[in-house]
Amino acid sequence: MSENKEKSFLKFEITGGPAFSVVRIFLEQPGQQVRAEGGRMVYMDGHIHMETKSAGGKLRGLKRKLGGESMFQNFFSLPDGAPPGMVAFAHGAPGDIIHLHLNQGEEWMLSQDAYICGTPSIAVTSKFGGAKSIFGSEGTFLTKVMAEADGDVWIGGYGYIERHELVEGQEFVVDSGVMMAYPAFMHDRAKVSKVGGKKSFLLGGEGIVIRYLGPGVVYTQNREMSLLAALLKPYIPVPR
Repeated sequence: MSENKEKSFLKFEITGGPAFSVVRIFLEQPGQQVRAEGGRMVYMDGHIHMETKSAGGKLRGLKRKLGGESMFQNFFSLPDGAPPGMVAFAHGAPGDIIHLHLNQGEEWMLSQDAYICGTPSIAVTSKFGGAKSIFGSEGTFLTKVMAEADGDVWIGGYGYIERHELVEGQEFVVDSGVMMAYPAFMHDRAKVSKVGGKKSFLLGGEGIVIRYLGPGVVYTQNREMSLLAALLKPYIPVPR
């Protein structure tokens, strides 16, 4: 995995960060293509072609739906004979966008709704998250991305995204609600626990955490959507 922009198969730029990031992807040659989650495109040049389909078949589409993503995805491509063009994508929540270049066979676990877009070589499906997602804010399943060949993926978070690189044997504790992304090989080494004693669990507002064990990389987002929903709930009119 690399965050090196020069390793991307597609030219891109991320602007508007850190609060309202947009990734602009430039298709410069016929045949170049980017696959995106439904509703992520914000604008594009008029000659860019878009096609909607269930990538990988209906079964993989159902797995994506379990992971909180769309069953159908949009494919954006440059038609033959067309000049270079641009298509821009954004995450549903205000926050950062990051790019990952994955080598063939590499797999990553993402929080639900984190996937924005990627090259067609990146398969998007889901994986049962176990206690790490059930006790967090992610539902029962997590989104899983797999590089069937070398490729690129862009993911977004709510708030500021931080990269944490763990050395061998290092333990890293993350609030379950702000987990963002980590390589799949770390999944079985991650443990769910409560932090502090019973009083902290009931009154301290922290409760459940995920304990990751290095080596590996963990990405976190510094805002939690469920907390925003709780803040807004008193102001939402109740139907009578």
